[in-house]
Amino acid sequence: MNKAVLKEDRIHGTPLYPISYYEISCPPGEPLLELHWHEELEFLMVTEGRAVFRVDMADYEVQAGEAIFVNTGELHSGYIAGDQPCSFKAIVFHPDLIISGSYDVTQEKYVAPLIQKRLSVPSHLTTGSDIENELLGDLRRIIELNESKEPAFELATKGLLLMAIAKLTVLGEPRMGASSSPAEYHRIARLKTVLNYVQAHYSDPIRLKELAALVSMSEAHFCRLFKEITTKTPIAYINQYRVQQAALLLTTTDKKMMEIALDVGFSNSSYFIGIFKQYYGCTPSFYRSRER
Repeated sequence: MNKAVLKEDRIHGTPLYPISYYEISCPPGEPLLELHWHEELEFLMVTEGRAVFRVDMADYEVQAGEAIFVNTGELHSGYIAGDQPCSFKAIVFHPDLIISGSYDVTQEKYVAPLIQKRLSVPSHLTTGSDIENELLGDLRRIIELNESKEPAFELATKGLLLMAIAKLTVLGEPRMGASSSPAEYHRIARLKTVLNYVQAHYSDPIRLKELAALVSMSEAHFCRLFKEITTKTPIAYINQYRVQQAALLLTTTDKKMMEIALDVGFSNSSYFIGIFKQYYGCTPSFYRSRER
């Protein structure tokens, strides 16, 4: 799976089965999950090591056996905590899967408040209570079903997802007022505009003043906002996105190093190699040989 995505434009699952299951394993020192968002809901279960996941503007350290819930439209990213490898498995599903064919009590009381974020539910699911343990058990069973594809796994998966959502809503509580302050919502919306621009133009020169102008901010104000939400400077984020695109090209094409550097927006090969080593701990050439 390409981990370097922002607003995901790929289809999760199929129209008849709008669920995707995937797993990622990552050695220490490499990016785990780049900042992105999508319309679908998602459960991420850590199966090895430890990771810190950020959901919108909150950070959660997640141990093996614990999970993260990501609601529709929420920004999320992750990095490895510690010096051990980390793996996680993800279940991504469209809200339509849990919406009834006709408007009924389950949609009115539970699903709509969850999706519209009128219900505050935990993002970090731990083993701290019986109901969380049951929910984590549902997620493990969903993972087993989608790995084995045993008879009627689609039907069982849908049933278990509904059970998981039911337990999640029991853990939640009504929000007082809006799901987030208007100012916070506006900040995140502005950031998404910039991230979309980076995704579309990473191979071209990108200047801070251009990004700041996109959201009608001064460069200084824009840089503070960007780092507050992403924990990175704009330049660091752009460089990381570019080398992740380079890593993809290194493993899927036979292009020469300089050609790849130019394709992802670096005009200087030495600078490209230095930035790549900063994020991946090795040269692009070594990375290509190792991954192949």
